[in-house]
Amino acid sequence: MTGQFSSDDQWRSFQTFIAAYLFGMVHPQDILTISRRKAVSPPLVEFRCEADGILRFSMGDLAWSDEPGQFVRFRREDANQVALQTVGLLRNLDDSDEPRALRLSGSGPASSVAVLARGGFLSFGDPDKVHPARKAAQIARMTADVDIADDVIEAAAQEVGSRAFAGTKSGSIAAIAAARTLAELRTWVEPFSPTPDSGYLVGGQRGKPEA
Repeated sequence: MTGQFSSDDQWRSFQTFIAAYLFGMVHPQDILTISRRKAVSPPLVEFRCEADGILRFSMGDLAWSDEPGQFVRFRREDANQVALQTVGLLRNLDDSDEPRALRLSGSGPASSVAVLARGGFLSFGDPDKVHPARKAAQIARMTADVDIADDVIEAAAQEVGSRAFAGTKSGSIAAIAAARTLAELRTWVEPFSPTPDSGYLVGGQRGKPEA
């Protein structure tokens, strides 16, 4: 099924993923790193959410430095442009023909909701059972203006989610259906391990319907 999409399509979907992830980074514990799949360290790029809510971008060995000048701070509103520039940077590296050559690693509340598609479907069910930090990450993704222009993989997943919602009227089921389709269409899925609190795989097929 993934064969119908080109390498350019996969990179465009990867850009959507990064932008949506960055929009959901609202907690000081949120970290996202992108590394070569065949290497452990250092990461190619790293994103962090600072205590004041501003995001920061760093590269390679500098990703582990808190020294001034070793990273660039940016507003969450600029996530689309930062995602575009990040993909351009990664595509110019050796041995990075497709996103499947990369490995993502994340921690914090944003990682527990990254299984969702762009964020067009959501049902909290019982609000008292949703951790406030995770809820904040989901709301941030839901309300963000993620650039999905020309992302045919995202469009296909959203169409599946829309049909699921029309048939069930359940935002949770629709979100899982869309995420499952992304897992089937993206060649670089399953970059994360399940998180203890959510049981989600980023872009994967596992999740808690009651979330």
